[in-house]
Amino acid sequence: MLGLYLAQAVNSGLALGAVYGLMALGFALVYNSSRLINFAQGELLLLGGLVLFSVSQAFQLGPLTALLAAGAFGFALGHLLYASTLGVLLGAQPLRQLMLTVAASLIWQGAAILIWGKNPLKLDQFIALPAFRMGPLFLSANTLTSLALALASVATLSAFLTFTRTGRAIRAVSMNALAARLQGVNPVRAQALSFALSGMLAALAAMAIGPQTMLRYDMGFGLGLKGFVAATLGGYSSLSRVFAGGLALGVIEACLTLSFSADLKETLTYSLLVALLVFSPLERGRREKV
Repeated sequence: MLGLYLAQAVNSGLALGAVYGLMALGFALVYNSSRLINFAQGELLLLGGLVLFSVSQAFQLGPLTALLAAGAFGFALGHLLYASTLGVLLGAQPLRQLMLTVAASLIWQGAAILIWGKNPLKLDQFIALPAFRMGPLFLSANTLTSLALALASVATLSAFLTFTRTGRAIRAVSMNALAARLQGVNPVRAQALSFALSGMLAALAAMAIGPQTMLRYDMGFGLGLKGFVAATLGGYSSLSRVFAGGLALGVIEACLTLSFSADLKETLTYSLLVALLVFSPLERGRREKV
């Protein structure tokens, strides 16, 4: 009985945890480059998924073309978000910048309702992997696909930040923007690219969660907050820690759902956020590398 309980918790938790992990990476990228929490991150997922849904209805997309389309739309949406928020208030107080992302979140949600309506839309599973079973461990096709998509994204992002000149520039700005500027790095360009990359990660997260729960106009804010909780849990430091924070949050949520109810799960998850904000301040990971 306990083995079945754990197997269900792991399967359900990893499916959602992979999505939370991708969202958390977006939060970490933006926070480390600009010291800003982007509360429109959830709407990047929503709009990225909805645009991909519309394109998939008009064209026959294969796995590779769907990935490229999601990445391109997410990148463009992230850059647009930067240009319409932080990009127009570079010297403003952090509170004004923060509220601008909240306002952008509400505006983009309203635009999604106007264009796609309030009915849930099911995104196709563009990358179909078979289910996996080994003894009591069982990973469904959706879980395995979400994990594969997320892990490939983390590996690609890590390689980009480590081995490319542009990636190293983003890391330099995240550690010390002034020192990076003195070395010839443009912090504004690095911030804009961080927003664009966070949009790309959000669109890939939409590919993972769209076939599981469908796309709803009001899902962005909740998923964004879950990504924020996961990033806080991971400490905004290394990519692996932040992504592990997402996986841990997903498994914790699954255990709470199986043990109690979905309503209590939400209450306890956000109680965890309060505890993290009280006992684990964001500044803890500021001196560490992205």
